[in-house]
Formats: sequence, C-alpha cells, structure tokens
Amino acid sequence: MATKFDDLLTSEFDDIPLLTVKKRKKGIIGLDDLFNDHKKEQLNKKKGKLKTSKTRKCCVSDDEDDAVAAANETENKLTEALHDFKKTMCEVDGHDGALNDIGREDTTSSWGLQVFGTQRTPSPLVVPHLEGCLLLQSSVNNVLDELLDSSQMGATFLEGLLLNGWLSKLIITRGYLEESIAKWTINLLFYSSDESLMASASDFWCTIFCNKADAPVVKIEWLPGFVELNRALETFGFQLHSSTKVLSRVDSTLDSSKQRGPSTNIRTWIKFADACFQVRSRYLVLSIREAEELIGILICLFLERQLLGLSGVLHDCLLSAVNFFEEKEWDSSCEKVAKSIADRIPRDLNCLRAVDSISVVDTRSKQLRSVVAFQFLTTCYAELTDAKGLLKFLLSSNLKDKSCNLFKIYLCLVLTENWLLFGNVSEPRVNELWSSLIRKCSIQISNTNFRPFAQEIRSRASYLQHSTIRD
Repeated sequence: MATKFDDLLTSEFDDIPLLTVKKRKKGIIGLDDLFNDHKKEQLNKKKGKLKTSKTRKCCVSDDEDDAVAAANETENKLTEALHDFKKTMCEVDGHDGALNDIGREDTTSSWGLQVFGTQRTPSPLVVPHLEGCLLLQSSVNNVLDELLDSSQMGATFLEGLLLNGWLSKLIITRGYLEESIAKWTINLLFYSSDESLMASASDFWCTIFCNKADAPVVKIEWLPGFVELNRALETFGFQLHSSTKVLSRVDSTLDSSKQRGPSTNIRTWIKFADACFQVRSRYLVLSIREAEELIGILICLFLERQLLGLSGVLHDCLLSAVNFFEEKEWDSSCEKVAKSIADRIPRDLNCLRAVDSISVVDTRSKQLRSVVAFQFLTTCYAELTDAKGLLKFLLSSNLKDKSCNLFKIYLCLVLTENWLLFGNVSEPRVNELWSSLIRKCSIQISNTNFRPFAQEIRSRASYLQHSTIRD
C-alpha cells in the first residue's frame, strides 16, 4: 500500500514542470544612454508646454470673444434704453429737439456785441510848433539853454518831462497850460502806440483836472471835451452810435492789414472820460446832453467781451458819470439815458448784461438800474406802460403751453426783478402780483422740462420766492 501511494505522489509531481528563473545579466549604463534619456525628457517637457499654451490661448480667445459679445450686448441695451427715454421725454415735453438741446449752447444763451469794428486811420490834432511854446521859452528854463542844444528842446525833452511827472508839476506851478502842449498830450493819450507815453499823458490830464480843491485853478488855453472823445472813439472803430450789431466771428477773408477790435488806447480814453465827469465845478468840459450820451456809450462798452479786463475802470467811470448831474437835472437825464440805452441794445441777454453792469452803490445808480430795466420791458411790450398791466399780462401766460416763448418770459422776469427791487414802486397790489408771478413760474415749470430757458426760469423764480419769504 505504501508503495502504491508513493508511486502516485511521484507520478503527480513528475507532471508539474519545474519553474526555472533566468538570471539577468547585469548591463552597464553608458553616457550615451543617459544623454538619450535626457533628450527624451526635454522633448516631452516641450511637448507638454506647447499643449498647455495652446490650451491657454484657446481659453483667452474664448474669454475675449465672450467679453466683446457682452460689451456689444450692453451697448445695444443702453442704446435702446436711451432711445426709449428720448421718446418718452419728447412725448412729455412736446419738443422733438429738446433732448438734443441739452449740453448745446443756444445762439441766444450768451451775451456780447461787436461794439468795435475796423479801426480807422488816426486823425490827431494839429499841434503848433512845440519848440516855440512858452514853457520852453520862459525864464524858468533859461538855464536849460546852457545844458541842451536847440534840437533837444522840443518834443523829446517834453516827453522826458511827461514820463517823469515833471510836466504837470511845471504847469501847476505856472498856473497856465498853453494850447500846443494841451493838444500834444491829448494826441499821445488817444493815438500814441507807446503805452508809457499814453499812460503818462492820461496821468497828466487827471492831475490837471483833479488838482487839490484848495489849489488855484490852472488856466487852460485849449480845453478838450466831447468832440475829442467822440472822434477818438470813432477812430477805435466804435459802431453803436445808431445801430446794433450782434457779436460775430471776425471773417478770415477780410483784409488782415485792417486792425479790428478796440484800440489799446481805450483804457486811457475811459480814464480821461472819468476825469472829465469829475471837474464840472472847475471846467466846463461836458454839457448835460454830452454827459447823457457818454453814459450810453459806457453801457455799450460793458457788452464788448474784449473789454472784460477793464470792468473795474468802467464801473468807476460810470459812477462818476452818474454823479455828474445836479439834483434838479438827474430825474430827466436818467429817463433820457435809459431810453438811449434801450434803443441801442437788442432784446436778448445783452439787455440783462446792460442792466447788471450798473452797480447799485448809491441812490442814483439804483434809480438808473430800475429805469433802464423798465425801459427794456416797455420795448418788449410796447402796449403796456404801467406796472399792474405788465404783471397781469405776464400772469396770464400759460407756461405749460408748448408755444409759450420761455426766453421772453425769462427776460421779463429778470427785468421786472431789477425794476421793482431797485425802484420806488411801493403799491401793495403790485407786490401781490409780483409774488403771484414768481410763485407761478416756480410751480408751472417742472424739473423735467428741458425746453430752452425753462430751468433758468424755475431756478430764478424759486430763488426769488425764498428771498421774499425770508424778507
């Protein structure tokens, strides 16, 4: 039994093949193998980077396309919303171009007149021979003959005295100003291109005219006046004596040799006019009618934008002009001046500028401002000549009506304000009508009304209403 069992085991194990393990030979790794492996690794890395960059570019391009698409969509939505808003506002306001007027300056929304046109060739006064004037021939200056030759005793020598301020001192000391020196200095004042001589000539006449009250009056052989002032102004190109001209751009096709605009001598002209107004008690330089005419000219100068830098000098001169008149003359002259101003200046924002240029520093200037404003009102509505009738007419206007001229309403509102504020109108009924008018202007115009001058009326009326309540 044991033998059979052993045979079975032996035959069973004999069928199972024996596993043999092959021994691997140990290979030697050379430098070439290492180099090839390194190159393969580098190539694999480059391929990986290229794939990554391509993927990123695709992502970026996709993002840019998405951003552009989103921007276009937003733009389309905004355009559509703006179109809807414009359509709605046009329906509310009833004015197709109202929205387009926003941010655009209207032709009537700025003041300014072309007060000066082309300058003319100066026509100075004929001056007698300066070398023969008594000042140079007097015994006071005999000592100069020993120091200076005859060629230096003329205009050149007088210019030196004028620039140094000695000429006026010599004239005041002598108490006499002869015709040759008077005309010579006036020519320098109005027509000289040398600013130093121009200013010195102006100072000379201001010193002669405005000498101290206790000093003796200088006897003037030839006295300048309105004729010389007017001639110089016409030489400067002043063109508002009879007709008005709306401010316009200078045509580039015009002859460039013709100088346009105010002359640099306009400053000394204003200062000399100021001195002429102040010497009525000493010298009869201006008549009442001439003074009235000059006030109208001064108001027109305020409308020249090129003279904005001279506003202070103009205000001083206008104040002297207002105080030129005596008490018994002023009321009549004030009415004449106001009518003259209203005839010269058009009914646009220039008339408001003209009224505003009259500084209210005393009773007379307040009266002039009020009368000028009322004169402009009467020219706007010639059929209305009294306060009640004018205010009732303005109250009857329907500001909500699309055909209502809001620009004219704005002018009348500001002019009425100046007329009543600085005038002597004290009737209770007039004040009631005025309060009703400003209340109506502040209520009937909404903040969504974009018609020209609608918001100007609303803001002005609201300000006046609050001022009235506060007072």
